[in-house]
Amino acid sequence: MLTFLRWFSTGIMFIINVLFALLFLACSFASHLHPKDWWFTGFLGLFYPVFFVVMLLFLLFWLLLKSKKIFLPLLVLVAGAGNFLLHMGYHFGSNFEVEKKATGSIRIMSWNLRHFIPFDETGFKPSRQEHERKIFDEIEKNHPDLICFQEFLSMPKAGEADPMQILQKMGYRYHRFAGQDLFRTQQYSGIAIFSKLPLIGGGVLPYSPNEEGNAENTVYADVVSHKDTFRVYSIHLQSFGFGNREYKALDDVRSEGSSVLESRHVIRKMRNTFYWHGLQADFIAAEVGRSPYPAMVMGDLNDVPGSYAYTVVRGDRKDAFLERGAGLGATFTSSSSMVLQMIPTLRIDNIFLPAQMTAEQFATGGKRLSDHSYLVADIRLK
Repeated sequence: MLTFLRWFSTGIMFIINVLFALLFLACSFASHLHPKDWWFTGFLGLFYPVFFVVMLLFLLFWLLLKSKKIFLPLLVLVAGAGNFLLHMGYHFGSNFEVEKKATGSIRIMSWNLRHFIPFDETGFKPSRQEHERKIFDEIEKNHPDLICFQEFLSMPKAGEADPMQILQKMGYRYHRFAGQDLFRTQQYSGIAIFSKLPLIGGGVLPYSPNEEGNAENTVYADVVSHKDTFRVYSIHLQSFGFGNREYKALDDVRSEGSSVLESRHVIRKMRNTFYWHGLQADFIAAEVGRSPYPAMVMGDLNDVPGSYAYTVVRGDRKDAFLERGAGLGATFTSSSSMVLQMIPTLRIDNIFLPAQMTAEQFATGGKRLSDHSYLVADIRLK
């Protein structure tokens, strides 16, 4: 009887293992399926770390039983190892040192500023000027040569308090900005590039309009450094557009209080966003492919490593985090959802470098000054 129960229980576990193995493989190769046609692949990228841990537990389970079934999770983990390598940085101990910038290297920064809105709007509300000062102090501390901003805000009526003027006084003489007037308030929001190095060209690349569109137009500029010229793209793929309703539904899932209707609403909104991510990623990749100069891409993808958007936008470029970073490197912390705050793998901001560049240092910082951390790196043209 005991033998039968053992055989039956291990058989059930093996069937469960097979199901999770299939899900893990689907997550591992979701980046090769366009969300325009395979909309559910956007969700698979989010769950890859979960299924990876589950497969490790199955590996340990079969190991303890000394069963030949161990080869199933082992082979599946090997097959999906490439995706795992996109999630982890292994350069522990290589701390970013501001004063360590080598002669001839360029320091770059990318930061989604969230329109200079303080992270915790309900618990702590400093004046806008005080919050801006903390952000500019962080920039001054790192003194990058080139900065790509997403959700940047310019307020010409503010005079010397306008972030545009403040940055110019900090030495960023050159800039490219694609700002749209917010509700006719003469506050202009959009993507910006600021540089201490000369910019000899540039432009704005608008996405195709859509009914749910909230993606900022891409901005690019040609940067001159010594005798070299390279192109930088500052990008921001479509946000999920979550409001109080969606965040409440996510947090209610944690307490098992979310209704089926609200869950479907959140899933539908995410599905549509993944759809647009796919089209916008295709558009960016095509534009970058036409660059006459080595092209660097920086910004907020609103999607995780291993997703279709990440894979297509990165292309054959180097990920600066993987080159010099450590750990999981999450860059987004939701100010509105406890569930999203618990997810440690939301590395949705990136710096992608062409083959002609190498990253010498990399770090993230500015946590809770925005809902995004900034990325800063020292790079060198080979």
